[in-house]
Amino acid sequence: MNRIFAAFALAAIPLLSAAAQEGKPPMRVFAPVTRADGNLDFLSKVPPDTALMPTAAALYKNDPAICVPSAVAVAGNDGEEFEIEYELSVGRAGGEFKTAVRDVYKGKVSDKRLVVNFPFTLGYMFEDSDEYGDYEIRFAAKNLKTGETAKTSTPLKLEKWVRPEPVRGARKLNEAIIEYNGSFDPKPAYAIFASPDMSFADGDGNFAYAMFGFMKTAFSRHKFLLSEAEREFPKAGKIQRRNSIQLFELLGEGYRLKGLDKGETALRDSMWDVATSLPRTDAIPDSGAALDLLWGEFFAGGSCGPIEKIIACAVKNSGDCVRVSELARAGKPLKPEMDDRRALSGLAAISACWSLLSNYNRNPLAKKYITYTLGTLSKEDIKAFDAAVNATNAYLSSRKGD
Repeated sequence: MNRIFAAFALAAIPLLSAAAQEGKPPMRVFAPVTRADGNLDFLSKVPPDTALMPTAAALYKNDPAICVPSAVAVAGNDGEEFEIEYELSVGRAGGEFKTAVRDVYKGKVSDKRLVVNFPFTLGYMFEDSDEYGDYEIRFAAKNLKTGETAKTSTPLKLEKWVRPEPVRGARKLNEAIIEYNGSFDPKPAYAIFASPDMSFADGDGNFAYAMFGFMKTAFSRHKFLLSEAEREFPKAGKIQRRNSIQLFELLGEGYRLKGLDKGETALRDSMWDVATSLPRTDAIPDSGAALDLLWGEFFAGGSCGPIEKIIACAVKNSGDCVRVSELARAGKPLKPEMDDRRALSGLAAISACWSLLSNYNRNPLAKKYITYTLGTLSKEDIKAFDAAVNATNAYLSSRKGD
């Protein structure tokens, strides 16, 4: 039967502003379903009044999603306390429903117009035994302060997976990656994976860290995609077999692929050196490879963490960034004035700033996260970031035509 994950406790995140009205409008509740990350960065770490939720009207089997209940007009005045009794249930449309969560939520709103998220999300996933068709998530609430009641029903369809057409062309492949975190639909992720233009090597033959970061994140979140790739592997073309071997081995799933020829076995074995040399992404990046991995993780996962780390790289290494830029524009070598550590940190900061400038207007979520994160920095850090960005622009201008 359909699987309901444990509810995850969250801090209340009042976000979307409702239009101001005279008196108190009726309380309303919502229960949208999304494939986005359960940390809700896309709601909480964006500028005011810009939060958008990428909703999902249909899911596939073993395709995880979350329901994010919320309410508006829970209080009649700014700063007023509220107490809401709520119940969320799930079931087949026209059939039996099971209660997943029932509780009372108490809180206070600073602004009566704000939409308030309830302190949990509900993980939801259809399993292999579930029947295809229409389902519902029902959410009902009673305001114990005012006596108001409100309810909503979110339709959710379980659809059969149909293999998407592969993305064709390097330009369309790049666009598909950049646009992916606008929906988190696993079909585009698989279409990218199956593309004849997809490769874990860049144009110079180096390992494509950004592509791996994207695939690792997308296929780790939607594990059923690995099963689809495994099922297709025996009859897959040469390019997809190569990409499957590399991805599965780097994810620790290489044992699942059978029937490798001699060359494919050598490719699989070579992945060990790559796997053991991958840069960390749980700290401030210190290399172009780490930056690329973080961007790949962002485009597939949609969390703010990668962008926070990339901005932190620019701030932390601002001084070295400025000096690298000055020396380069003067036509002077970085050594002996800068040792290897400082030179590398300065170049990493230039790469960080360039990537932020490049992706700011290419991806709406990146623009929101960058704007929000910069707004949380201290004056000192903002000064360092601005210096790094100005130095990067000067550096890039001096190299035009090289």
